[in-house]
Amino acid sequence: MKRIILCFFLGLLALCSCERGSREYLAALDRAIEMKPVYDSLYVSRQDSLRRLFLDAGSDSLKWERAYEIEKVLFYHDVDSCHRYVREMLRLSGDDPRRRGLSQSCYANILFKLDSLTIARNVLEKIDTTGFDSEAFGIYAFAGHHIYGKLKQQHPEFEQVREELIERWWQRDSSAIECAYYHNTALNNAGLYDQAIEKLLACELKTPNDTTKANYFLALEYSLKGDEEMAVRHFARSATFDMRLSVKAYRSLYELARLLFRQGDIRRADRYMRMAHQDAIDSHYAVQYEDIVRSLLEIMNVLLQQEQQKKQAYLLLALVSAMLLAVALVSLFLLNKYSRRLDRSRKQINEISQIKDGFLAHYMEKCVDYLNNVDRYRSSLRQTARNEGYSGVLAMLRKPSFADDEFHDLLSAFDTTFLGIFPDFVERVNEHMQPEHRLSRTAGGELSTELRILALIRMGIPQRRKIAKVLNMSVTTVYSYHSLLQKHSLHPDASFDRIIASL
Repeated sequence: MKRIILCFFLGLLALCSCERGSREYLAALDRAIEMKPVYDSLYVSRQDSLRRLFLDAGSDSLKWERAYEIEKVLFYHDVDSCHRYVREMLRLSGDDPRRRGLSQSCYANILFKLDSLTIARNVLEKIDTTGFDSEAFGIYAFAGHHIYGKLKQQHPEFEQVREELIERWWQRDSSAIECAYYHNTALNNAGLYDQAIEKLLACELKTPNDTTKANYFLALEYSLKGDEEMAVRHFARSATFDMRLSVKAYRSLYELARLLFRQGDIRRADRYMRMAHQDAIDSHYAVQYEDIVRSLLEIMNVLLQQEQQKKQAYLLLALVSAMLLAVALVSLFLLNKYSRRLDRSRKQINEISQIKDGFLAHYMEKCVDYLNNVDRYRSSLRQTARNEGYSGVLAMLRKPSFADDEFHDLLSAFDTTFLGIFPDFVERVNEHMQPEHRLSRTAGGELSTELRILALIRMGIPQRRKIAKVLNMSVTTVYSYHSLLQKHSLHPDASFDRIIASL
């Protein structure tokens, strides 16, 4: 009996110790987040110093070296700025095959981050790796792993290509932390997570970024193993290093937020996901952006549900309190207090959903409104089923769907928001159209279908598939409208979209 009690208390002590350990890592991350403006300022100073060195370089060879240094600094911070210096590397690489191949590898990595997979693959497959040292081959293999890994979702034959590339990388440099993690696939498939973790711990960490990646990969391994406690610790450590290095194109904070969300720590997950969301915007990391927005919406829906539950609880309390005069004042006080808290919560949720240009805020709000309408509609169906039975429900279902009005309201909100930020957009578009084909708004002041397509291009959504999805039309229809617009413009070539996007 004594032994059982002792084991119980030891287990309880170990559990408390683990929770305290996680809290310490999360507290360290929170402190790093508070210091983020300082770290960002130091990063900008370093970046400016490297740019001055690039401009002062006296030869193309030295300029290439400086551009490569800047590319390594910008790669996890700002994809667009990094893209510019990679193009400089391509221009300055000359006849040097190593520099040419290394520049192309960096370019393929950037194209992957910009979600241009087809172009990235074409660039990658033209690279001659002959004469590559371990560093150059590592960058080439890093790009190939991500590009082929993304392509295999629709083309499974690329999985074999990716595995062969990782094996070649492993034979050349088994100490690289990324290579070790990617090479762990067989161990993970066999459930040998401890061996996979040992292989990661044996890797050589040459830079602070390597330390960040090591903690991130260890966290992923512990997640596969089912040890969420250790996963939280390593995700938090990786995110802390990301903050200190002023990294913006990261996944550690995003994965940590998802894990905390699953564990029920909604508020902290919400705060971390908002930061990951903003940094993804700042870094222009297109590949990760959609995942973050999807997770952010999921968290927002849970927060809204919690707020609704609180509201129902307070309303019930108010009804009960109204029956007793002695507690009526207390009930009114609580309702007033709750109203202020609810206003603050709404303001906080609105701040979460805002993006720089204000568009996504309207869409997120409409999504939430639509979900609430669906919920009320389901509630009314259940109530009708209880009161009137099958015939009552069937009568309700025969009524027109409210989704049509919702979609029309969504487009109207889009028009209002867009024109509020770009009030002269129509006039500026017409400056680039042939006089007889100039565009105008509808009689109700809304944007026409052609103008909405151009508005989405102006917002940075050039993909026809995404435009069709937003406007609820077929891709073929979008192509037809766009072809006519381009044909009737003053720029009937590939520069049309670029000009519209810059208005």
